Amino acid sequence: MLSDKSRSFSDSESELLMASTATLNAKKRGLTNEVKFLGRSCANFFCNSNDGTVMRRSEVTWAKFLFFYFCFFSALVVYLSCAFGFYLEVYVDKNHPRTQAWDTLLMEWPSLAIRPMPDYRTSMIRFVQGQPSSYKPFADHIQAFLLHYENAAQESEALIDCSNLGNDQNRNKFKACRFVIDTLGQNCTWQRDYGYDEGKPCVLLKLTKIFGWEPPAFGFNETVPELGDRFSPDTIGVTCEGENPIDQENIGPLAYYPPKGFPKYYYPYLNQEGYRAPLVMVQFLKPTNGIVINVWCKAWIKDLVHHRYDNLGSIHFEMLID
Repeated sequence: MLSDKSRSFSDSESELLMASTATLNAKKRGLTNEVKFLGRSCANFFCNSNDGTVMRRSEVTWAKFLFFYFCFFSALVVYLSCAFGFYLEVYVDKNHPRTQAWDTLLMEWPSLAIRPMPDYRTSMIRFVQGQPSSYKPFADHIQAFLLHYENAAQESEALIDCSNLGNDQNRNKFKACRFVIDTLGQNCTWQRDYGYDEGKPCVLLKLTKIFGWEPPAFGFNETVPELGDRFSPDTIGVTCEGENPIDQENIGPLAYYPPKGFPKYYYPYLNQEGYRAPLVMVQFLKPTNGIVINVWCKAWIKDLVHHRYDNLGSIHFEMLID
């Protein structure tokens, strides 16, 4: 009896296995036919030899299609070129910016910039005293910047000598004033490696250019106590100091060239031919070695309030002499 049941069970399994195999083979044949049909459809889509079409378009249709889009994009390029050219000629002035004063991000007040800064990723000036390989990038950056201020580079007739004019309001302000590089002193020169070899580094300061900006005049009897005897109503005075009490102890004495700061006769900036922004050289005479010194330099302009985080009229950098 057991053998009959076992045989019956085996026959059922065999029939089921044969049915599954037949079904699988049928599905495989159907899948193969579908793949073949799909392949033939794709081939006929890209190139149908029966009706001579490519991607279901005849040669004439393709010619019309390409001609239309050629004309369309050509007209688009011509239109955009004319619109852009009209914008440049009418809206954009080559000599005068469209937005000025409070409409700009500078909000009418210039900020200070420093040289050297050979690496824009950091504001630290770090070098080893007496080791040329460590301070040469800083000295070379100052020298490269000052090449535009050499006397030979300012021989243009578009420049005038303003040193004897002072703040004469009647002078031709559309002529730029010639900058005399000798006013930067004899201690901060390339022959002396700008003081870096002696551990007395020099730093250049300049005000960023703002079109049409003129420094407001100080009133009668007004003064800037921070400048002391270096204050002059005809210049924009500059000071550098340690940002924190410990920095003030380590920064040491400073020398400024020219002592009174930026002469006001260089302003306003009106995009004059050959214009050079005035410079002030600051020399750190005896900074403490081996300690990071946080330096905050400020330009003293009437009604300008200095703030550590907006850099209006000021600049922050660090110095470390090993």
